[in-house]
Amino acid sequence: MFYFEDYELHLKQLPMKDNFQKEDLMTDSFLFAKDNNVEVFWAPFEYLNTEAKVMIVGITPGWTQMQLAFQYVRKHIDAENREKVLINAKKQASFGGKGIRKNLIEMLDGIELNEALHIKTCAELYDEKNHFLHSTSTLRYPVFINKKNYTGSSPSMLKRPFLLKMIQDLFVPEVNKVPNAIIIPAGKAVSEVLHYLVAEGKIRHQTILYNFPHPSGANGHRKRQFEDKKEDFKATVKKHFS
Repeated sequence: MFYFEDYELHLKQLPMKDNFQKEDLMTDSFLFAKDNNVEVFWAPFEYLNTEAKVMIVGITPGWTQMQLAFQYVRKHIDAENREKVLINAKKQASFGGKGIRKNLIEMLDGIELNEALHIKTCAELYDEKNHFLHSTSTLRYPVFINKKNYTGSSPSMLKRPFLLKMIQDLFVPEVNKVPNAIIIPAGKAVSEVLHYLVAEGKIRHQTILYNFPHPSGANGHRKRQFEDKKEDFKATVKKHFS
């Protein structure tokens, strides 16, 4: 299910700005769903690359990613066709901001995903080799608790019916349309959701790099977690692409 048409008019009514603020985007015009202090806002993350070889799954887009996507779409909505603007918005925003993408690329190259894809570096996945990649989140649209980024816990995605329904309604059908991709979950919370969905028979992907660390600089255990599992990740990547 995609909702771009429902929000297109509101998008076009946004002012042209270099930097949107929360009061510009976290409004009733873009409110997708709400459950007490949990709010979900629609954002232009609806492009689906069914031919992707790699699927990187985050928890939910944060404010920075939401801001980047909206800024790209608002600037280009009248200059590019819908598919192109959504492709480029996701390319611009996915794991964007504060060094998080740099950390992710370093880890992907560290498990030799670049070699498996026959590219120089996984930075190319966000450039000319973007057709190899599908970026998504277990919660497709930005989720906030008391206007702050939702981090995947307190509450758990699997224990809050409101969030679990979003996963089942939006994420499961999306993932199943990219059946041959290797799935790289960013962080423990995403791995827990994927374990659950596999156990329930909701998804049947053959290769999932469970417990891949979240690339955020705020994840103080990232480097140690990565080093502990790196050789296992390398072996799994090599086997998947062999």
